[in-house]
Amino acid sequence: MATKRSRPTCIAGAVCPRALNLRWAVLFVVLLASGTICFDLLIPVARAQVVEPSAPAAPSAPAGEVPATAPAPKLSLVPSAPSTLGEPPDYAALVDAAIREHELSHYQEARELLLKAHALFPNARTLRGLGKVEYELRNYGQAVNHLERALASPVRPLDPRLRMEVQELLGRARAYVGEVHVAVEPSSASVIVDGVTVASGPQASFSLMVGDHLIEFHAAGHFPERRAVHIKGGEETKIQVVLNAPPAVTGESAQALGDHKSDAALVSKRKSWLVWTLSVAAVAGTAVALGFALRADGAERADGGTSGVVLRNP
Repeated sequence: MATKRSRPTCIAGAVCPRALNLRWAVLFVVLLASGTICFDLLIPVARAQVVEPSAPAAPSAPAGEVPATAPAPKLSLVPSAPSTLGEPPDYAALVDAAIREHELSHYQEARELLLKAHALFPNARTLRGLGKVEYELRNYGQAVNHLERALASPVRPLDPRLRMEVQELLGRARAYVGEVHVAVEPSSASVIVDGVTVASGPQASFSLMVGDHLIEFHAAGHFPERRAVHIKGGEETKIQVVLNAPPAVTGESAQALGDHKSDAALVSKRKSWLVWTLSVAAVAGTAVALGFALRADGAERADGGTSGVVLRNP
């Protein structure tokens, strides 16, 4: 009879090999699961660190202002501003060229370039540049005009710093000009200053440099007028003019004028008749006198008068 083989049992107090292997297997599974979880958590963080910058980006400067860390431009003739979709492609090149000419004190060239840039894209920045250039050229009236428009323009408006700068320059320019306010009738009248038409009626305002000026007012069908003015810096001059029209010709005046012309024609005819009469009388008198003279000469010869011939040695 075969004997049944018994399973080995662990001795009390000793470590069972099978239990030990089971513990190692459980520990390996736990470590493997922990590693998988850590791997899934750490990979996205590493990728985010590679893509994102290490330091936050500096905040962008407001429109029209230069960032604190950026170097100041050499010339603030037309400060840079954020570009818009409607800006023409040649605008920036014209402004850059104007700034270079301004740095070289070529103010007339800078003005021409800024005028072209302003024609392409009118805004407060180009008006400010034109005001500065006109001030350098001592065209203070034009400088005041451009600077006032720069303050009022809503296109690329000036920031507080630039507005303060323009207001200061505007005050300096106004010290060399005077404001002229004109009210003229009729409304179609034109206002001419020193030979140049500057405005039209019925009301107009403009700036003139200090000194003497001649202002003329012209309108069709009216007599022109002239006013000599002396402009003082910072003062206002008001002028009111009513141009007079020639008197209208009424029915009675036209009849009187016709009667006067008829009388003048009658007097002219009488004078002509008198002249012709006197002329005919003079001719007739001359003919009669000549006839009497010839008749007397013939009678004298018939009576044996002298023949006028001298006989020598008869």
